[in-house]
Amino acid sequence: MPRHEFSKTKTRISILTVLSIDSSMKRFNKLLDAALIALVTYHLVISPYTKVEESFNIQAIHDILNYGAFCTETIEKYDHKQFPGAVPRSFIGSLVLALLAKPVIFISSIFGKDLLQGEQTQLQTIVRGILGLTNALSLIRLRDQLNKVTFRDKKSNIKGFTGFWYSVLLLSQFHLIYYSSRTLPNFIALPLVNFGLSKLIVGDLSGLTWLAMTGVVFRMEVGVFAVVIAVVSSLVYGQSNIVANIVLLFAGGLFGTLTTLFIDSYFWGKPLVPELSSFIFNIVDGNAAEWGVEPWGAYFNKYLFKLFRPPVVLILSVIGFLNDPADDGVAITDTKAVRHPARNSLRILYTSSIIFIAIMSFQPHKEWRFIIYTIPIFTLQAANGLSNISIKWSLSFSNKLLTLIISFLVLVSALLSLQMGYISSFNYPGGEALEFANYYVSEHYSGRNVTLHIDVPACMTGITRFGELHREGVKYDKSETDVDYDTFDLVITRDLVHGWKLLHKAKIFKNLDLTTILKLIETQKADRSTLFVLLKIMVDEFFNGSNQTLKSLLQSTIALEDYIYVYEQPIKSEESVQEGIR
Repeated sequence: MPRHEFSKTKTRISILTVLSIDSSMKRFNKLLDAALIALVTYHLVISPYTKVEESFNIQAIHDILNYGAFCTETIEKYDHKQFPGAVPRSFIGSLVLALLAKPVIFISSIFGKDLLQGEQTQLQTIVRGILGLTNALSLIRLRDQLNKVTFRDKKSNIKGFTGFWYSVLLLSQFHLIYYSSRTLPNFIALPLVNFGLSKLIVGDLSGLTWLAMTGVVFRMEVGVFAVVIAVVSSLVYGQSNIVANIVLLFAGGLFGTLTTLFIDSYFWGKPLVPELSSFIFNIVDGNAAEWGVEPWGAYFNKYLFKLFRPPVVLILSVIGFLNDPADDGVAITDTKAVRHPARNSLRILYTSSIIFIAIMSFQPHKEWRFIIYTIPIFTLQAANGLSNISIKWSLSFSNKLLTLIISFLVLVSALLSLQMGYISSFNYPGGEALEFANYYVSEHYSGRNVTLHIDVPACMTGITRFGELHREGVKYDKSETDVDYDTFDLVITRDLVHGWKLLHKAKIFKNLDLTTILKLIETQKADRSTLFVLLKIMVDEFFNGSNQTLKSLLQSTIALEDYIYVYEQPIKSEESVQEGIR
């Protein structure tokens, strides 16, 4: 074969190889995307109830769907009219989620299932599922945007390697994934934050406008984060103009202010910017301290290690900082050359995240969710660091060993996250108790009026209006003071009520119990086939559509205790029995 023909053939083979590897990475990414959505769904399914931190938005969504949003008379029925909370919150996120749920309700009604009748726990799951999917897609968008500006991919046979590791590291985390479907204001804001960050990653500074708008409407700390990014980008890295950044921030802040003023004033019945009121109440007046205070360094020496367990991502993010994925090779000293707009974008966001956490540390009251917006950035930077190591797999034994060690630690983190999700599913006894009470009412009070009282601990651990029976004759009371149990048929309470009939005990997580695991290890020492036999049983059950052995093994690792009780008045109990006999 002539030399030039051989050269052409070799080039074709090389191109086909690159395309094949690139296509393979895209398939991997699709599988990882499906795994991310499946993991969010898994946490949603095993923990269908919500806690008090999520209550405003989930109750608001319920009220918008059930009572409508365009009549001032129906708004008087809204939960916030009776329980306004310490500070007002924005209805905008709830309104959007309710609107997104409307088509699902309509389609369901066509097939004969009215999601607005009876118990609406399915509808609550759908609403949370919409939020979870939105958060998952926003996390995926961050990866795709980073892949677009990674210049190393142009020189490598493997495209999107950094994005691949980002997805893997995401799947190993707990808090970000578990709470993606939860209606905390932080996680309703998170998709918009991620969208703004995805713009900044590719050098589109309009991302600052999105962050500023999100900060004004949903969470003020997002606005602080936006200002930090603007300053770091312009004054530290010289990547943008500070005046232009101020204009972009102002535009987002103005649009957000007018939007929340118009919409939230309508729902609250008075001129209001909820986040401004919250800022004054919590920060200016210092009332946030009533929820607990912690030392300045708590975010750095406690919460970041809580969010990343083991701290693989934190270590890798430092390594990733040494390399700019969007480095286009243009010398920094070459002032005449036009540098890529995404140059140092990941470094800018990473540096800004650390400064933002340092600023937030001056606020005495601290919660991990206040810095959740930085977690995708830490993960992106960690993926950048890990790709720098693993892409050199074939160069030395040390790179192979280091990649394998990190992969093992990521696997450990993923297993810990699954276990934490399973444990967390037992932290909603109020929701379980209400589900039982509804079943009992349906069975024993059919066609009769019934009143149920729900106390504060029960409401705080899983009870929402979605969980109530939406039918005539069933009334729920959540009064917090001057409660006379004798005026109710059933009570759901944390207290022991003497003289009443105990119907149900809802349990809550107490602690880990490794007794069964230790016994299993001892049995394995005596008979080395024990674990193999156990694994075979679980695999056989899986293919037969069962998971009883695995479920029993998991349940044996945790200890539960009684927390919420369902009682029935003795007289009503006798009437229920007689009704059942007839």
